[in-house]
Amino acid sequence: MKAFQDKVVLITGGTRGIGRATARRFLEEGAAVVIVGRGRESLSAALASLDGKVEGCAADVATVEGCRTAVAAARQSFGRLDVLFACAGSYEAAPIGAATEALWDRTMDTHAKGTFFCVQEAAPALRENGGCVITMASDAGLLGFRGGWAAYCAAMGAVVNLTRQLAIDLAPDVRVNGLAPGPVGTEHLYGDLKGGVYGGFENSRDPIQAVADTLPLKRIIEPGEIADAVLFLAGARSMTGSILSIDAGSTIALP
Repeated sequence: MKAFQDKVVLITGGTRGIGRATARRFLEEGAAVVIVGRGRESLSAALASLDGKVEGCAADVATVEGCRTAVAAARQSFGRLDVLFACAGSYEAAPIGAATEALWDRTMDTHAKGTFFCVQEAAPALRENGGCVITMASDAGLLGFRGGWAAYCAAMGAVVNLTRQLAIDLAPDVRVNGLAPGPVGTEHLYGDLKGGVYGGFENSRDPIQAVADTLPLKRIIEPGEIADAVLFLAGARSMTGSILSIDAGSTIALP
């Protein structure tokens, strides 16, 4: 029997990168999956790339209504909910003097607010089945970065400690753990590196390798490696309140 046979998994930010890779892994392990994305075109493209019992939900989980819509979609599609992977996110950098209220609000709403209200909405269904939550933080929630990342680091730090508090609040019925990845090779990261958006590496001949060279393991993390960690946490029955660093050593070797 497959590890997640007949379990139902809700993945916010499931249309690309880590979210889509995780959806694929859960499907391979027998789960039914609902992926959430803001854009209908990206949602359709993601669904076309996945095989198995998978449905899509168009919602913006930076809003409370979007969180409600996402959780309702999982219950309506498959009748239950066992795992919530709160993966929706993005990042923007700006020097302190140039950071706007809109940038701050977008960053905090997507990460801290969206994570909290998705968990709040999902908690009753997760309690019914002894389910679990996996949150998505970042190494940026554990240390500071050069280059104008105040809003992002603040949001990621909020997700890290929110994860610990949610683990207390929802115990013993629901486990809550988090991930704090380092640089992951998603379309977003590669696009920003090549476009000079990811501060500090825009003058490098090979910005992708320049980022890798800052890490002890000298490599960018693959989305599938984060997906494997999500499945591990979803099955780790004695873990709650933990933050798992899958970071190629970034948190021990800040340049």
